[in-house]
This record gives sequence, structure tokens and C-alpha cells, in this order.
Amino acid sequence: MTRPAALALVLALAALPAAARAQTAAQTTAQSDAPAGSRVDEAQRHIAEGLQRFRQRDYSAAIQEFELANAAVPTPELWFNIARAREMLLDYRGAVDDLRRYLRDKVDPPDRAEVERHIVELERLDEIRRAAQSRQAVGQTMRVEVEGGAATVVLDGRAQSAAALATPVATGEGSHRVEVLRPGMQPWVAQVRVRAGESAAVFSNPAASTVYRTRPAPHVASAILGGLGVVAFGVSAYFGVRAATEDCNACDARWNAADRSDLLLGTGALLAVGAAVAFFVERASSTTVTQR
Repeated sequence: MTRPAALALVLALAALPAAARAQTAAQTTAQSDAPAGSRVDEAQRHIAEGLQRFRQRDYSAAIQEFELANAAVPTPELWFNIARAREMLLDYRGAVDDLRRYLRDKVDPPDRAEVERHIVELERLDEIRRAAQSRQAVGQTMRVEVEGGAATVVLDGRAQSAAALATPVATGEGSHRVEVLRPGMQPWVAQVRVRAGESAAVFSNPAASTVYRTRPAPHVASAILGGLGVVAFGVSAYFGVRAATEDCNACDARWNAADRSDLLLGTGALLAVGAAVAFFVERASSTTVTQR
């Protein structure tokens, strides 16, 4: 509320003489034993002390002093002061009740519209405060629902069955790591933040794991070329041995065997190189397939 608390206190002090006069007439009729002047003095002392306590932020003591002053000399402004002190103590409901008493007892209050707007604001603050207290009283809970049946749930490093977390369980405030594990499924991981008094629900739908398998291409060409190379080397060795065992020196048979051996040796080398090239080409043409 925009109205300063000190203003209401001053008004309360100024209103005491008029209130005392009204009370004097009532006390004279009722033949009261206590003089009106002494009650005014008592109320002024309590108001001054309440003002001092309010400035010192001792709001509970200020409320007590204002209530004593109001008991001595009832004054509408004192309800306003009490409401201000209760508001500072976050007692919004009590402040609303005291402000309503102020509007009830004050004759044509000039600030009625402003006070009524502030009452609406205090009622809203009271609802917010009560809701927060209710959440704190209930505490935090979390439940984890896993689609597809049984699984292992690792909550903050502690493994337990999904069935154990299907119903809400108490948990602490803050961030929590949830991991769902199931054979043949990819690990499902989430970071869940739980605020004070909230109930968090986690829904997990793990996906099937993807297994990759390489399907090699058949090494037909490399096998044929390699086989022919081996044969060429073998025949080359045969003619080489034959050329070495001929009895004649520089005869045609010996030279023919040697030439054939050299020719087959070169052919075998070429076939070996071709087999190696074919092997890597066929290997590069292998396909990768997925299986569930």
C-alpha cells in the first residue's frame, strides 16, 4: 500500500482527544471508575512505544503496544497500524482482517478505495503463501513410467526396477539423472529437475538397439587370379629345375626350359599383383547392413 505507516500513527495520536471525549460521555453514564484523561495518556504512551518498536522492526512488540492502546481508547487508525505490522510479518490474513476493522470503524474513510485495493492484493499474497506452504508440507515426489514392460531404472546412480518407480516416491529438490536400461534397447537418459513441493512424472520409451553387420563381397576374381599365379609359379619352378638338370651345355632343350621358366615366373608375378588388386577392390565393395 502506498500510504506510509507513520501517517496512520500520527492520525491515531491526533484522534485520541476526540475519542476520549466520546468515551468520557459513555463513562459518565456508566459511572466508570477510570478517568478519561488517564486512559488517553495510557493510549498515547502505548502508541509512542509501538511507533518506536515499528521503526526498530520489532513488529510483534509493535502489534502488542497498538493493541494495548486500542484497549485503552478504541481508535480506527490503530487497526490500520496493526495491519501494517502484521503485513511486515507476512501475516497477510491477519492484516486483511485488521484493515476490514479499520474500514468498519472509520467514519467515511477518505482512503477506502485504496485500502480495498490493498486488501485484494493481500488476499492474493495470502493465497500464494498458503500454496507454497502446502507444497513444502507435501514434499517432492517422482515417478518413472517405462513403456513396454520390465526394465531397470537407474535414478541418481541407484539401480532399481521400473515397477518400484511406477508409483510416486519421495525425492530431493534439484536435478536428478534418470537412466532406463533394457536388453536389446538403447539406453534412455534424461535429466529431470524437481522444484520444492512438486511431483515430477517421467515417461520413457526406449528405442531398439541398431546392430550393424558387414556383408563381404565374394572374392572370386582375386581367388582365380591368385590360383593361376600359384600354378604359374609351380610350372615355372618345374621348368627351372628341368633346365638345371639338362646334361648338355648350351643345347636347345636347356634354353627352352629356362625361357619357359622365366616366362611363367613373370606371368605368376603379374597374376599375383592382379590378385592383390582384385582383393582390395572386392573388399571395398562390401556392404553394411543393419539388423534389429
